[in-house]
Amino acid sequence: MEEVKQEQVEQVEVEQQEEQSEVVVDNVEESQSDCKQKRKSKVDKEKESLQQTIKQLEEQLQTLQSEKEAAEQEKQKQLSEIEKSLFKKEVGLELRAAGLSEFADFFSHFTTIEEVQSAIKNFNQLLNQKVMANSFVPANHKQTNVYDEAAKKGDVGKMLQAKLSGLFK
Repeated sequence: MEEVKQEQVEQVEVEQQEEQSEVVVDNVEESQSDCKQKRKSKVDKEKESLQQTIKQLEEQLQTLQSEKEAAEQEKQKQLSEIEKSLFKKEVGLELRAAGLSEFADFFSHFTTIEEVQSAIKNFNQLLNQKVMANSFVPANHKQTNVYDEAAKKGDVGKMLQAKLSGLFK
């Protein structure tokens, strides 16, 4: 009987140990699960925080890029204005050198200095042709003789002399 009792006691002890080990395993499993959940929640919080930081940085990047583009556009606009001003001055100098500065309005539509120089050359040729065509050309040009000069002065003696000198030639 003692053996049976001892076996029962041993069995009870084994069962208690098993229960305790199950409780410990359960506790360990619960604590591991709690740790996992805590870790997961920490990771989720950190992930959320990083995502917010990424969003903020992306917004800053977009803002900086738009500011940079605006600054580049402003620089391009200023550069374009400076180029136009320089071109106008260069055209003015070319016209002044050719003596055509009063005709500057006629040369404002050109885009390159070569075009302006070519137009100045053509314009000068046309202008010279017009000047020659409009210059004074006497219609009834007669050579003046001694008789006509004496008649203008009213010198009768010279007038007679001029007439008589023509007879003896």
